[in-house]
Amino acid sequence: MRAFILYLIAFILIYVYNGRICPLVAGLPAWQIGFVVFIPIATAYIFRLLLFDPLVQKQKLDVQASVVGWLDFALFLAAGIGMIIFNDVVYGFPLLESGVKVISGTLTIGFFVSTDLALEHNRKVMDVLRNTKWSYGIPDVYYPITTKFFLFGTITVLLFAGLVISVIARDLYLLHATHISINRAHVLMARKAIIIDIGFIMLVLIGFIINLLYSYSLNLRMLFKSQTGILERVSKGDMDDFVPVMSSDEFGIIAGHTNTMITGLRDRIRMMEGLKVAGEMQQALFPKKHVEFEGLDIAATSLFSDETGGDFFDFMENLGDNNDEMVVVLGDVTGHGIGAALLMASTRAYLRMQAEYQFSPALLLSNTNRLLAYDCFGTGRFVTLFCLHISGENHYVKWASAGHDPAIVFDANTPEFRELKARGLPLGVMPDSDYEEVCCDALRAGEVLVLGTDGIWEAMNSDGEMFGKDRLRDVISANHYKPAAEILHAVAEAVRAFQGDEPQVDDVTIVVIKADT
Repeated sequence: MRAFILYLIAFILIYVYNGRICPLVAGLPAWQIGFVVFIPIATAYIFRLLLFDPLVQKQKLDVQASVVGWLDFALFLAAGIGMIIFNDVVYGFPLLESGVKVISGTLTIGFFVSTDLALEHNRKVMDVLRNTKWSYGIPDVYYPITTKFFLFGTITVLLFAGLVISVIARDLYLLHATHISINRAHVLMARKAIIIDIGFIMLVLIGFIINLLYSYSLNLRMLFKSQTGILERVSKGDMDDFVPVMSSDEFGIIAGHTNTMITGLRDRIRMMEGLKVAGEMQQALFPKKHVEFEGLDIAATSLFSDETGGDFFDFMENLGDNNDEMVVVLGDVTGHGIGAALLMASTRAYLRMQAEYQFSPALLLSNTNRLLAYDCFGTGRFVTLFCLHISGENHYVKWASAGHDPAIVFDANTPEFRELKARGLPLGVMPDSDYEEVCCDALRAGEVLVLGTDGIWEAMNSDGEMFGKDRLRDVISANHYKPAAEILHAVAEAVRAFQGDEPQVDDVTIVVIKADT
């Protein structure tokens, strides 16, 4: 329907144009001028109906609008050529005096009509693309909106200039063809005619320009709604759809990047969900119940910096012939994330497997190291671990260390600190490493033993200062009279307060063992 209306408007305008601007055509009767214009335009419209399906509908969606524009422009060009040939054959009008003016007017109107119909078809295509799967990638070819407006403006100015020249040339031709002497009245009439004709041309061009700008604004509105609709859904967590890339301008580029963002967010969410499950599984590996050992108050926790961590602790209870022995382990795997979590799980499994038949700290580390060395070969990963064995009602302790910081023991009676040190390489570095086992010590009433990972003393504040072991000792000393769980809480809170707004960059794991008073 829109094409029919525009072709009808084109017929009226070309009819008026030929009757006003073309000096030779203007001399014909009105019905002859109408006949000369109507037949080519009507024929062009009929050919449009016949050629639309085979030339447009068979094309890919992204090029159909361009084909529509070129088809209509070519039909108007053919209509203009038909008028020229008819005028030349039937009336003998010369090409220079008549043909150039006819073709310039016809092509000017054809340019605006074809552009408008191309924009309309582009809206139809965009409406289809919004409901179908289409290209979601960044356009291969980029045509900026500014370039389109520049070309449209340049063509419009050139067409307007050509029509103005035709008007002036028409009146000069008429004055030159006048056989009577030219006086001031003739000049004034010519000037008036030029002003009227230029005014007519300006009104027509302004009308077409406003129509095209409105038509193009509808296209931009559709593109904008397509973009914002998807982005609004993404902001609510719905990432099931992409933005169809329906143009090769800035909107197409933005749509392509939006789709890239949605793909990245999808992958990120899948990864986060996977990490969440991995974190839940890793948390399930930690002791699920309060550890009880006669005469000892025990508390432990591990605070990950990511969804999964590399720190771990474990208690292997009811060991020995009298079920009065226990092994406490605390480890730190290099790095963070899934890799560290997997290595942590392997280390825990190897330790528990070894503890089934022997629980000497040194042998536990040696055998576990031999197994881990094969897992860690070539990865650059390793595990630092402290292994503590507690036995009997006197709480005798022996220990071994695989490159981990020594345990800290605070004696409230002195009051002094001592460290449980031992030599040994981290697990997974060398398969044949030997580990020193230190024996014996005992936890006396009121003493507090603290095992921790470097996430405690290496925690940093906004000034780049580390928490350090001196602050850790001060917290233990100030809270030694409290239950183990409260001492643990005090250490964790002190580290958190020291960091302030700085993010936690490493896992924090603490084990507190307090001998009853």
